[in-house]
Amino acid sequence: MMGLSARFSSDSNVRLRGTQYALDARKVFKEDLEHSSIANIQACILIGNSCMGECDAEAESLYFVLANRMAQILRLWVVDDTDDGVTRETKRRLWWTCFIIDTWASGGSGLSRQMKPALRRPRLPMEENIFYSMRIGDPDIPDSDWKPGLWGYMVNLVEIYTQIQDLHKDLAEAAEWDEDVMEDTVCRLDAQLISFERNLEPHVRYSRENLTAYIRRGLGRVFVAFHIGFYHYCTLLFYQYLDSRRPSRLNGREYARRCKYYATVVCDVLAASREHEGAEALYNIVGHVTVVSSSVLLHTYLFGDAHELPQSKKMLESNLESLVQLRGYWPSVELMINRLVIFQNNCIGSFKRNTYRFDRWMVKFLIQHASALEEKEDDMEIDDGPSRMGTVAESIHLERSRVTQSIMRDIQSGDLWGSGSDKTQDT
Repeated sequence: MMGLSARFSSDSNVRLRGTQYALDARKVFKEDLEHSSIANIQACILIGNSCMGECDAEAESLYFVLANRMAQILRLWVVDDTDDGVTRETKRRLWWTCFIIDTWASGGSGLSRQMKPALRRPRLPMEENIFYSMRIGDPDIPDSDWKPGLWGYMVNLVEIYTQIQDLHKDLAEAAEWDEDVMEDTVCRLDAQLISFERNLEPHVRYSRENLTAYIRRGLGRVFVAFHIGFYHYCTLLFYQYLDSRRPSRLNGREYARRCKYYATVVCDVLAASREHEGAEALYNIVGHVTVVSSSVLLHTYLFGDAHELPQSKKMLESNLESLVQLRGYWPSVELMINRLVIFQNNCIGSFKRNTYRFDRWMVKFLIQHASALEEKEDDMEIDDGPSRMGTVAESIHLERSRVTQSIMRDIQSGDLWGSGSDKTQDT
């Protein structure tokens, strides 16, 4: 805990000691590595998150694997009649935490998931304030009085996300894409997400008013995390429809519009998290979510209609403010920013060649956040040369690219709010 939290201290001496705290934690844990316990599972999760923030993806993956295996060895999904209510709920929350971490970490490294919740399903986490009010020795909440909390909703949402991951994995591995199968899968998952959102109680849905209410209850950060996840998954599901060169589909334009919409909602939630004390979204993976949202905004600014430019530029700058904030805490965010720069370079270079497309490289950009992202190689088979583009279109794209390049240079240099974002008017 000290190794993770030291980076958030206002005391520079405490921040400097954070690395040593984390190293000491690893040393102490390794002395008890062969003992499966709740405390050691929690230690694995904390150390793994510390490794992720320090760009050590291999160590991160190993610690998360250890946490998952210990959770299975301890059979945390099985109800123990000798446990009190606090212990039972702690075990449930730890099991589902391992499931969520496994989903994100495995996808981020391009590895297979370990946890299979369909086979072992303890009760979902209960409402947070009820759990926080319980004391050691209290009995468990009976099923008749149970109601889900934000973490319970989050588990159901991540189960949908595993299917979105599987879709992208299939696209990355397939020699050719079956457009009918892809669209059927997207329609099915879209229906699940719509049903999920429709079934949320009104006070759980995202709004600034609900955020304020959750902040008063001490749950603002959890509320923000839940909704960042929801709108991020929606963005991912429809991302491929931004590619105008893909075969025309019945719902293609609508899916592209919704992808842009969800990316802007991610931006709005992030902005709200910065503006409200008690709602901060400062955990490491928010950097990747922000990069994906920003990539949609970049694409909109470079390829969208003129009326879309002011909002996309404003929101892009807002997102980059979050990245600057996160970079101050997590070294790994610098790598995420570099991924966004590479994405931008691909968009700019693809205009003259008319080669922007959703492909395996793009899937890696969206999902494998812990993997290095190389510059995209030119696809000469579809390079029709500059004659495909009129000089007016080229001029407009050049002006737009100058704006985005200036913004990205500012964030890389740490001068995001310098004159760069105002150098060129929207074209």
